[in-house]
Amino acid sequence: MQVPMFSVLTKEAEGAVRDIHDRMSLILDKDNVLDWIRPNGNPCIIAEKALTNMVFEKAVEYYKSPTEFIAM
Repeated sequence: MQVPMFSVLTKEAEGAVRDIHDRMSLILDKDNVLDWIRPNGNPCIIAEKALTNMVFEKAVEYYKSPTEFIAM
């Protein structure tokens, strides 16, 4: 039986995310995933390779529940 495994990598929040939370996702390019799972890999070097050109969009409206609408 195969058990799916994953890791959630985070780093100190930057830019607009800082107003929401003190941590943000650290997203690796598929070419760097193998470096991450190597036992002798250097996490600091790998973190520097994380994708940084992410696009942030502010959520303007969302549903709190099926019957309650919230406008921000």
